[in-house]
Amino acid sequence: MFSSEEQYFLFLAAKLLAGELTAEERIALDDLLRADKSKRELLAYLEQKHGEEDLEAEISYEKSRPIELTAVEDITVRPFIGRHKVKLLSIAASLFIVFGVLSFWFIKNDKKVAEDTEWQTIATGKGERKSIKLSDGSEVWLNNESVLRLKAGFGKTDRVLELVGEGYFAIAKNPNLPLKIKTAYAEVQVLGTKFNLRALPDENMTTTSLIEGKVRLKVMDNKQEKLYELLPGNKVSVINQPVSTNDHRSKHVVLQQKVTFAKLDLVDAEVTETLWMKNRLVFNGEGFEVVAKKMERWFGKPIVVENERLAKEPITGIFDETTCEEVLNVIKRTGTKLNYYTQNDTLYVK
Repeated sequence: MFSSEEQYFLFLAAKLLAGELTAEERIALDDLLRADKSKRELLAYLEQKHGEEDLEAEISYEKSRPIELTAVEDITVRPFIGRHKVKLLSIAASLFIVFGVLSFWFIKNDKKVAEDTEWQTIATGKGERKSIKLSDGSEVWLNNESVLRLKAGFGKTDRVLELVGEGYFAIAKNPNLPLKIKTAYAEVQVLGTKFNLRALPDENMTTTSLIEGKVRLKVMDNKQEKLYELLPGNKVSVINQPVSTNDHRSKHVVLQQKVTFAKLDLVDAEVTETLWMKNRLVFNGEGFEVVAKKMERWFGKPIVVENERLAKEPITGIFDETTCEEVLNVIKRTGTKLNYYTQNDTLYVK
């Protein structure tokens, strides 16, 4: 379908700005951005221009690691263009032409676009978090590398959100308009409550951690709808597991859902699932390969794990260090054997 990597990137960028990017396409776009700094700069510039449109949400945020995510003043962080400005603007001109062609293609071929009301998109990149106040009075804290979508009539005709990534929600009560948050594997239904919702595409699961109030979780299992009610202190994960099947004619893999229940993790009377809002990075026994992905999102720096033994080694701890290198140095002091070096803005761990 695409004759070059550049065309594929333009296609994905257009869908991202239009709010139509799927979870799988988000992963593909991230891979392209990770490998090419000029693509990252261009997309940041285009997102800033696209974000100047009016939204149904007031956005307050700090770039990188904010001290307070609840800041009330609007802060606009403009990406650095510098000496590449002429080159970027030239590429941008071509990209806008592609946007026009793609927009026509979407309208002509995708009936869902014509039937759906307009969606608005709020996104964070690697190393970035945002504090958002929605028009109905609800507040959302969006963790790094996450996407939140809401309809243009949010708070008036409905309260429907879509989340890819992780967010903390403090929902304003409105019995006449229950709020729904849709993820790839589940739907959370609330009236007024506080909870953390994690739905990263590369983790193949949705985890709901209830802090206050009550929520209902709707899950589709074998085309049957199942409802689970959560009380404060509950943590429920909906996991999509690949399962191999053999029907004597062919072997193939299908995704099977599994629902697990747990209690919230507490450290010094604080819920660890929400410590990211206080700029604290939490590892809870994950293998170093998973830890590296978390650090990559947190600090916005590509990380490559070159040691297969280290990739599986579990890491546990809570960190408030400000760089990848500082976190790695602390992990080394706990007895984990590792070394690292930086090359072309990428951190290699061996």
